[in-house]
Amino acid sequence: MLNGTGKITIIHIGGSHIQADIYTRRTRERLQTFYPGMNGGKGMVFPYRIANTNNPNNYYTNASGNWTSCKNVELKKSCNLGLTGISVSTSDSFATIGFHLRKDSLVNYYFNRIRIFHSMDSCSFAPIPEMVEVINSETNKEMGYTIFYLAKEYNLFELKLNKTSAIQNHFELYGVSLENDDPGIIYHSIGINGASLPSFLRCNFLEKHLSALKPDLVIISLGTNDAYTTKFKPDFYKANYEAMIKIIRKAAPLSAILNTVANDSYLFRRYPNKNTQLASDVIYDVARTYNCGVWDFYKIMGGFNSSRTWQAEGMMMKDLVHFNEKGYLFIGDLLFNAFIRSYDNHLNSLLRN
Repeated sequence: MLNGTGKITIIHIGGSHIQADIYTRRTRERLQTFYPGMNGGKGMVFPYRIANTNNPNNYYTNASGNWTSCKNVELKKSCNLGLTGISVSTSDSFATIGFHLRKDSLVNYYFNRIRIFHSMDSCSFAPIPEMVEVINSETNKEMGYTIFYLAKEYNLFELKLNKTSAIQNHFELYGVSLENDDPGIIYHSIGINGASLPSFLRCNFLEKHLSALKPDLVIISLGTNDAYTTKFKPDFYKANYEAMIKIIRKAAPLSAILNTVANDSYLFRRYPNKNTQLASDVIYDVARTYNCGVWDFYKIMGGFNSSRTWQAEGMMMKDLVHFNEKGYLFIGDLLFNAFIRSYDNHLNSLLRN
């Protein structure tokens, strides 16, 4: 990157704060525009609308045919899940899904590679991207994806299915990574409303999908839902956090890991949540043990009961857990500023040496 070549891959995993892709969108935009030529691609997308949940507003999805969904927070369902923590499946070979990237406020996204994470068994239909010119494709069964190389850059495509034998009767989609060949930063935003650490730990394809994307940095923003209880157990939270880090380290041994501390919040809109400080203590302990970074948003926000102040400033929702757009954009700016300060410190250390 210092020489204007190569690409930095960031994967940011979390709950509803991340699924909305407002503060992560802001961080992504600012990282990709603080210096010319940094637009490394949009990264992971998913047709959340099919699963009857909120879709980030920087891309549009539509679908035809019959699809069913499964999320890592739905404990009564048994299904295959990967990095995104969500899947959609169909037995209709004529079903389709469309993706259309919208221009963000600062970045105009495009792609010339489509990496589709999908079912790989002998009974599965094969994915085919339409509305684009495919010049080559490769299937990696070990890591669970097919990648399509395109003749030029696009901002939309339609996913269709190809039934090549009589035994094929289903298709499962776990996520789509929209990539380009340009140097810069690609920032994958991975979030599921209500997700906790155990939610992602039950994703059986998590490790191989992480490995496929070769992250340079993985950001873990899981803790809000883990601590949203009257019976928070720090030891249980720590064991799950360590399990998550071990998966990441196995999938991407050279990746850096940044743990973020959850925001201050209220339990049931009535009681300031004391568990967040307990979760913060665990995160610092785990970070020391596994040599991870920490971005302590809880402390930055103001600590215990600071959510009332943020609400008074017009940046937090009435539930005193989530933020409004103004608040999320501000959080995105804060995270970007933390990156830039760390980058400046790194450059200064190189100059000193």
